[in-house]
Amino acid sequence: MGAEAEFAADSPERTSVWWVVHTRPRCEKKMDDWFRLAGCARYLPVRPSLRIYKSKRVTFEKPLFPGYAFGAFSPLRRPSVFRSEYAAGIIPVVDQCGFLRQMDAIRAALEAGAALEDHPYIAEGQRVRITTGRFRGIEGIVTRLRNRTRVCLSVDILQRSVALEVDAAMLASAN
Repeated sequence: MGAEAEFAADSPERTSVWWVVHTRPRCEKKMDDWFRLAGCARYLPVRPSLRIYKSKRVTFEKPLFPGYAFGAFSPLRRPSVFRSEYAAGIIPVVDQCGFLRQMDAIRAALEAGAALEDHPYIAEGQRVRITTGRFRGIEGIVTRLRNRTRVCLSVDILQRSVALEVDAAMLASAN
């Protein structure tokens, strides 16, 4: 009698949930294929990447999030995921509904033909530095108003602030 026999069929230990698998270098597609062969729900968002050689052009699919693959499996399967030799770590997804909404948004954008590109994650309230343009080097706190990104510049002693509207692509974390 194995460890699986200790759990009822409907217990959380037997139910598949989504996990983020941090993969070994360049193993995202191999991990995704492992999930497919294991019968797990999976998602690996990819984007086309053009490589130009002397004699030809080759388009291949590149993972949108290098180093990560997404799969749904029971917590009991974690050891077998590690035994795949493609996983370096497994990150639990606490907010399953929020995660699925975010993945659905990415999937919809890709299916609609959007040219998605890497962008640093900048959270509202985070201290940032403007990296390009005429405001380069200015630091402040990110705020959003009516779907526009602003950098809030404050004078603590006066307890006053001013806001500078910028393109989010111009920002990097100041930490």
